Amino acid sequence: MIGRYIWEISELRRSHHGLTLNELNERWERSSLYDGREIIRKTWYSHREQIASQLGIIIECDKRTNRYYIAYEDTIGRPDIQNWLLNSFAVGNMLMQGKDLKGRISYERIPSGYDYLTDIIEAMRENRIISISYQSYWKDEPSEFELMPYALKVFKQRWYLVGANVAFEGIRIYGLDRIKNIEITQQKFKMPKSFDVEELFEPYYGVSLVDGEVEKVRIKVYDNQAKYFRSLKLHESQEEIKTTPEYSIFEYHIKPTFEFEQELLSHGESVEVLEPAYLRERIKKRLEWSLEHYK
Repeated sequence: MIGRYIWEISELRRSHHGLTLNELNERWERSSLYDGREIIRKTWYSHREQIASQLGIIIECDKRTNRYYIAYEDTIGRPDIQNWLLNSFAVGNMLMQGKDLKGRISYERIPSGYDYLTDIIEAMRENRIISISYQSYWKDEPSEFELMPYALKVFKQRWYLVGANVAFEGIRIYGLDRIKNIEITQQKFKMPKSFDVEELFEPYYGVSLVDGEVEKVRIKVYDNQAKYFRSLKLHESQEEIKTTPEYSIFEYHIKPTFEFEQELLSHGESVEVLEPAYLRERIKKRLEWSLEHYK
C-alpha cells in the first residue's frame, strides 16, 4: 500500500494546480500500479488520512475547484525537509513504475543502515537512551556503548546518527551503515532545548565537527567546471565573487573539514585553493603525496 501512497503523492506534486478526483483517476488508469478499480471518494479519504499519519504529508482540497493539493506546511520541523521527502517519493515512484524497463535503469548500491532508522526515530521521539554495537573503520572489533540520540543527518546518500555518548562529553557522529545492533533502553534523557542539527552543521561541509573559527575560503575554478559549482553549491555560504571566461572565484565562510578537502581534491586540476594559505599548502601536499604513488 505504501507504493500506492507514494504514487498519489507524486501525481499531486507533478500537477501545478492540483487534481480533482476524476483527474486523479484518469492518471490512475494509466499507471503501472492500476488494479482495475477506480479510486472512490471513501477510499481517497482513507488514503489521505494514512498519508498524513504515516508520512507527515497533508493533502487538502480547494473547495472552490474541488482540486486536491499538497499543503506545504512545517509538519515535520522544516519545509525543506518535507521537500526533500517529496523529491525522494517522486524518484521512488518513477523507479517503481519503471519496473518494465529492465536493463535500462541502473541503481547505485549504497550501504545505508536503513534497518535501524525506525528504532532510532522511535528513541528520538521518546528521548530514550539506546544501546549500540558499533563497528568503527579504525577498530577490529565492535564497540558497545550507550548513546543519547539527538538527531539524524544525511550526507552523500548515507545516514548518520548525531548524539551524546553517555560515557564521554560532547557530541559524536556515527554512520548507520556501521551499526551492528541497537536496543532501546528504558532510560530517558533530557533533550537540550537549544539543540538544532541544522545550526550545528551550518559552518561545516560534511559530517565532521572541528574546532576553530569560521574562515574565509577562496577557490579558483577553471573552465566549464564553474557551471557545476553554480548549479550545486558546496556550501550555503558560497558566493561567486569573480567571473572571467577562463575561471571563476568562489568564496566560502566555513570551518574546513576533511570532507571539504576531499571534495576540493575530487575536482582535480579544475580547482585551485587560493586562501587561507595553510589550506592551500595542505591541498598541495596531498597532491604531491598522490603523485608519489605514480612514480
